[in-house]
Amino acid sequence: MREQKKIIIFTDSGDTIIDEATQQYREDGIVTTADFIEDAGEVLQRMDEAGYTIALVADGEEESFQNVYRENGLKHCFDAWVVSETVGQQKPAQIMFQTAMDQLGLTDADKSRIVMIGNNLKKDVAGANRFGITSIWLDWSPRYFHEFEEEDWKPDYTVKHPSELLPLLEELEKKWNEEEAKMEAEAKKKLDLLVDAFVPILYEDDEQFMKNMREKKHISEEELQKYAHWEWTQGVGLVGIWKLFSMTGKQEYLDILTRYYDNQKKVGFPPSNVNTMAPYLVMSYLAEYLKSEEYMAPCREAAEWIMTEMPRTEEGGIQHQTSDDWNEGEIWDDTLFMTVLFLANMGRILDRKDYQEEAQYQFLLHMKYLQDKKTGFWYHGWTFLERNNFAGAFWGRGNCWITIAIPEFLDTLKCPPAVEKILKGALENQVRALAECQAESGMWHTLLDDPDSYEEASATAGFAYGILRGVHAGLLDQKWESVARKALRPILSLISEDGVVNQVSYGTPMGRISKDFYKTIPIQPMPYGQALAILFLIESGVENNK
Repeated sequence: MREQKKIIIFTDSGDTIIDEATQQYREDGIVTTADFIEDAGEVLQRMDEAGYTIALVADGEEESFQNVYRENGLKHCFDAWVVSETVGQQKPAQIMFQTAMDQLGLTDADKSRIVMIGNNLKKDVAGANRFGITSIWLDWSPRYFHEFEEEDWKPDYTVKHPSELLPLLEELEKKWNEEEAKMEAEAKKKLDLLVDAFVPILYEDDEQFMKNMREKKHISEEELQKYAHWEWTQGVGLVGIWKLFSMTGKQEYLDILTRYYDNQKKVGFPPSNVNTMAPYLVMSYLAEYLKSEEYMAPCREAAEWIMTEMPRTEEGGIQHQTSDDWNEGEIWDDTLFMTVLFLANMGRILDRKDYQEEAQYQFLLHMKYLQDKKTGFWYHGWTFLERNNFAGAFWGRGNCWITIAIPEFLDTLKCPPAVEKILKGALENQVRALAECQAESGMWHTLLDDPDSYEEASATAGFAYGILRGVHAGLLDQKWESVARKALRPILSLISEDGVVNQVSYGTPMGRISKDFYKTIPIQPMPYGQALAILFLIESGVENNK
């Protein structure tokens, strides 16, 4: 089986592959036959045999191209076929290039590896440059333009003869592979740094949270210490370490987990709520793996509390009660990751159908009230008291909990086909919208539909992880993988030499009145920033060096 090349080729036909001077026409103007430019037919065939993906992107009549390539026997070389008569516009119209991308299942994230080969500066070169792909000018034809009349007529590369194309493509492929290898080496290094920095951050006191708890709860310092390192921030962080242990089986990761839970048992567990449920997820995996009733007993108690005592909204939704807020009648998107994944996992471990059905119901109910039908994004929350989505914000990290939670949930439970289909559709709709709003840098903004809001690292890493997880699980089309991988370079750049992920927004309460509230959330290192970056690097295929 031939190895698929990374570089993708869009190519014109007339005076690029076919010599227009040799075209024979019918009375109605349709081309019936034509000869290749010298060596062009052989080059096209060799590009196909070498494993390049090739799309014809040409102006003219559909029947003409069908006639020519049927006669010369090379139509099979094309993986996509885009002709202006069929599309309705000619190059340099962007729709010509976009149609080729759509036929090949590509996204904007793939543009960096697409080249457009053509002879016409005004159509092929300018069109490619405006579309954001690499332009190669085949300066062979005596016809058409030979002067750069506009700035965007200047090609990235120029060749004089078709025989020069293969060496150029091989050089571009080599350059791409070298960049990929360099980034993979950097990713391995950064993963090691992330893990080394994780434990200190895991046990770091959140002074703002502790201050809020003192002011709102008026509890003793002894009781307060139960919350100090047992919150959603640690719960998310522990998922990254559990995934590392699951992948490598290395004792050091298991030790981090057991040490954490053993320490917490000595301190005691805080009262239950949505956020203090989060650390129980990894505890349940650990209890199952170690066959430890000592770890399983608190998980049993927490899961039963969810079922029998946890506050509910209208229609039986899990009320987003947190350690410092009651949030009456409110459901938030965070809940599915923080609480419902744990309930689902306990349903699987204990074979409790009631737990499994309740977890499925919560996903469907939250989807009903939180996913926007027009965009596919999820609102941060819904209030049954005022019957609205608060400020109507499509908050980045809130959405990433969904991108992660759906693949994890469907991997945890064998859901009825209808439920699986609904959740899969919800994920597809969200990811399609995410691809459209991804910043040029590869990041996502803290308000997904507001490019003036800051780009945020934890949401970006979470989206990238969830998309890759969905692709690898067969829930998402392969084409979305490039969207996730576009985020790798900026995330690596935000990991310091101390292994700390920068550009992470602090824990974010509900924006109740204005979307601008989300732009004011401060930036600081947090355990979930580390964890989401670790998850992303693991799922992208990076293995740590240790």
